[in-house]
Amino acid sequence: MVRRVLAGHGRRVTGSGVQGLATDAGAAFEADLARLGEAAPLARLLLAALAWARGPGLGWEDIWVLLAQALATGSSAGDHQFSEDDVRWVQSKARAYLVTSRGPGGRPAYRLCDDLLATYLRGEPGPGAAKVQARITSALLRTVPAGPGGRDWPAAHPYLRAHLAEHAAAAGYPVLEPLLADMGFLATADPATLGPLLAIPDRGLREVGRVFQRARPLLGEDPRDNAAYLAEAALAVTGTAAPAPGVAPRYRTRLAAARPDDSLLTLTGHRGWVNGVAFAAVPGGRLMMASGGDDREVRLWDALTGGSWGGPLAGHTGWVGSVAFGTAPDGRLLLASAGGDDQTVRVWDPLAGTAHGEPLAGHTGWVFSVAFGAVQGDGGAGGGRLLLASASYDRTVRLWDPLAGAALGGPLTGHTDIVNSVAFGTVKGDGEAGGGRLLLASGSRDKTVRLWNPLTGESLGDPLTGHSGAVFWVAFGTAPDGRLLLASASWDQTVRVWDPLTGGLLHQLAGHTGWVNTAAFGTGPDGRLLLASASSDQTVRVWDPMSGVSAGAALEGHAGWVNAVAFGTGRDGRLLLASASDDQTVRVWDPVATAPDWHVRAGHTKWVDSVAFGTGPDGRLLLASASDAAVQVWDPCQGVPVGAPSSAHTDPVRSVAFGNFGDGRLLLASSGDDKSVRAWEPLAAPHAGGPLAVHGAAVRSVAFGTGPDGRLLLASAGHDKSIRVWDADTGAPVGEPLTGHLDCVDSVAFGTGPDGRLLLASGGGDQTVRVWDPLHGEPVGASLVGHGGPVRSVAFGTVKGNGEASEERLLLASASDDQTVRLWNPLTGEPIGEPLTGHTGWVGSLAFGTGPHGRALLASASGDRTVRVWDLMTRACTVTLRRRTTVHAVAMTGLVLAVGDDEGLSVLELDVPGR
Repeated sequence: MVRRVLAGHGRRVTGSGVQGLATDAGAAFEADLARLGEAAPLARLLLAALAWARGPGLGWEDIWVLLAQALATGSSAGDHQFSEDDVRWVQSKARAYLVTSRGPGGRPAYRLCDDLLATYLRGEPGPGAAKVQARITSALLRTVPAGPGGRDWPAAHPYLRAHLAEHAAAAGYPVLEPLLADMGFLATADPATLGPLLAIPDRGLREVGRVFQRARPLLGEDPRDNAAYLAEAALAVTGTAAPAPGVAPRYRTRLAAARPDDSLLTLTGHRGWVNGVAFAAVPGGRLMMASGGDDREVRLWDALTGGSWGGPLAGHTGWVGSVAFGTAPDGRLLLASAGGDDQTVRVWDPLAGTAHGEPLAGHTGWVFSVAFGAVQGDGGAGGGRLLLASASYDRTVRLWDPLAGAALGGPLTGHTDIVNSVAFGTVKGDGEAGGGRLLLASGSRDKTVRLWNPLTGESLGDPLTGHSGAVFWVAFGTAPDGRLLLASASWDQTVRVWDPLTGGLLHQLAGHTGWVNTAAFGTGPDGRLLLASASSDQTVRVWDPMSGVSAGAALEGHAGWVNAVAFGTGRDGRLLLASASDDQTVRVWDPVATAPDWHVRAGHTKWVDSVAFGTGPDGRLLLASASDAAVQVWDPCQGVPVGAPSSAHTDPVRSVAFGNFGDGRLLLASSGDDKSVRAWEPLAAPHAGGPLAVHGAAVRSVAFGTGPDGRLLLASAGHDKSIRVWDADTGAPVGEPLTGHLDCVDSVAFGTGPDGRLLLASGGGDQTVRVWDPLHGEPVGASLVGHGGPVRSVAFGTVKGNGEASEERLLLASASDDQTVRLWNPLTGEPIGEPLTGHTGWVGSLAFGTGPHGRALLASASGDRTVRVWDLMTRACTVTLRRRTTVHAVAMTGLVLAVGDDEGLSVLELDVPGR
């Protein structure tokens, strides 16, 4: 009987309908269960335990019994001790109510056959659910074995790692907070279920949420890896690397000098620049976000969890320049996208994930921007209609009926250059003096803003002038008093706020140090109007448009131009801000927070291109890193900078290297795009003096070597296809430039042969590796050929031979755009074994290190966002470190690894097998 009742209510229902149907199902269930007589209460508790199950269900052997016992507290069966025999009994007596599946770890799991029955057994809706969830959470926690320093989370039941946080969150913040403060739990928890709880967390969990979100792209199934990533993220965000009790991390973070990141959430998935972003509230209180980019796709996201909302919307044959949401008169949600160089506008049903009609064609140039506008009224004189506008490279604005898929009239002309942006705004009022009118604004590279009547296509008044650069974006906002405002963002590095009815300038907002690409208005929970702007200076700024002053510090985090911003409001009324960038990410921010103070502003503010270890006269380990035009020296053991950065270079620095004179003095060299090589004593002077040498093109690499006579030499190589060798003490050239490469030389490295002979290796864009005698200016053998792409890095190292323990062989390693690392005998030019494969992107940097028992290690850094560490005796990759961004540089000493990437600098001490 009960199965028929449940089947009859299989349709989707909400609200009070669920309660009524659950009651119907419950009545049938109770009647059916009565057949068990006095055992019915026990069966009911066992089945009720399944009603609280998360995911695929409960494992019968322990978790099911545990939850039933927790629910029995305070009931008539409170003194009954549930066992696995009880589970087997209810499986035989109530099999019709059960569904079997596979739970975490592949173990059998059970759940109820119907959600309505589960709702009934949970007693929902009702006030006691949180208390039950607290009991369940407490019972589950008691199953975790004790470990050194805390709970042994890796030994916990797989159900806890997957769903404990969900139970704790349902119990409330006081139950969830201590769980999330346990880094051991975070290291073992399933990111798929934990992530939504920490995506946009309550302010009380903001810090742990930001740490988790920073580490989340790296988290996987290995708790040791996860513990290391979380500790590194914590050090980067908070300045403290919190330990994970019970979990030995894969590495210990000594230094995390990351670029500041004020965002709450980073969304990755686009495979190119992201050009547009927009928010929309959808049924159920969820907040949808759309983004479009150079990968020709429109992506949909859950703005609060960061999860994908269905698959990408594909159809454009060119980059997507802009996205916008609109609501049809019947309440349907629509999404429009500007098709960039395919010259079309597309309209989508975002909830269904399908195209709405055919592409809108008519523009004769790239389409940069789209915007929806609603005509007020009941259908008379065009009232109640939804309009769509687009802006194009062809210097026109076009209007469309997005539901009919038809153009409305001819193009709007008047701009004398590319039209970059369009926006709609409504003048509120009683219908007189412009009240209730829909306006259309457009911004152009002709440095003007124009206003239009979208119903007639007529230009309204004179263009708004004043910008000294192209107007790249326009946006409307409504002040608290109902007044309509217009903002324009320009490549003159300013945002202007206008009164669109009078054409008067209200404020000029200055603060960005690059082109301002976009602007958007939003209204906070307190009714305060905010204006956001984003720039090629990689920052987002928030302003008070009524007073014309900044509403806080610039928001940092993007590693590329910020192309678009948009405001959205969550179901709790909280205002969020989203941004899209050339760094291939969409980020979500809290625009009404006070000036950000949670990140550690130390170190570089841009990507790191080169790193190198050195040893001071006192044996102190030092590290140098290059970012943009600056070189910084660090104490990697203490994780602190040594002195101020050197800013002697005038263009980006591409390489740094340490060398020691015979008396122990330390020398630091750098080279860069300004064609110069500079060298200085970093412990004696904070900055380099004049250039040691000047090439005819950018200098991509420098390296130190010591000759047989003890003289310190410096080699430099660059885009002029030559290699130069210098006396590091006098700055005098040693011989003539070494030539032979047919393309730029990207890397040089010194090595010493078994006979004490000094060697120099080079790798270049001609896909070859060359070995030289630097003192005689001669090549050693023929070019080493085998790579299928430019050679970006070369490095010398030694490995113990197969004979006596003291026997060592000199190796030469090379890395290439062909995604491989090759090993060579530099004396014979012969390859040693097959290439080391595993990277899925170009390999740009190499460094030798030493593992346990003197084993030779080789680290490789790649554009696939990983660092791999290879055991050269076995040729196996022993460690793969995932990184959030492209890795440009790696250096190694012993087991200490320095990593330079798009986000900054990290120093990691590896814990490898056999240590």
